[in-house]
Amino acid sequence: MLFIRNIKILIISILILTIGLIILFYSKDNNESFFKVIKVIDGDTIVIEGGEIVRYIGIDTPETNKENNDCFAQEAWNMNRELVEGKEVKLKKDISERDKYGRLLRYVWVDDLFINEYLVKNGYASASTFPPDVKYADDFLKFQKKAKEENLGLWSSCQVNGIICSVNVYDCSDFETNQEAQSIYDSCGGVDNDIHQLDGDNDGLSCESLP
Repeated sequence: MLFIRNIKILIISILILTIGLIILFYSKDNNESFFKVIKVIDGDTIVIEGGEIVRYIGIDTPETNKENNDCFAQEAWNMNRELVEGKEVKLKKDISERDKYGRLLRYVWVDDLFINEYLVKNGYASASTFPPDVKYADDFLKFQKKAKEENLGLWSSCQVNGIICSVNVYDCSDFETNQEAQSIYDSCGGVDNDIHQLDGDNDGLSCESLP
């Protein structure tokens, strides 16, 4: 009887260990975790239970600050609050764990709704790619292009003569030639308002690597 009991205990122990290893492998393979959102800082940044700050990967929303919000910042913040505040979210990492400010970098879902994607699709955010975290970069650029074409969100509210100069929504990859980039750069104020950071060396010339 003692032998049989020991065998049963051994079998149960092996099963528990096997299940634990499967769960551990699955967790590492998917890099997924679930947390409740306790605060929304702005359109692309939240605080989860435990106090960690999470920055959404691959997108950028207009900035909020105490003195003067960027164009469409309040709308982006309000939408993010509506989507995630007080809810359990699924967080999934790409390659990087944190950004230079120590914030967790994650893709975010509420149930089946991909929040990063939703904000870009509906014009609350622009695509913002920082390698090596590029898993959904092509999708975000595709959805951004469609949002631009349909004049959704910031693409409608923040344009003056067809150009956005109040929110960082362009980079050199948006232009085919240096002349196109320079036109936007000059229209937005050149060195005095290089909000899109097209002039890396601050010499008055934008996207100098373009033909």
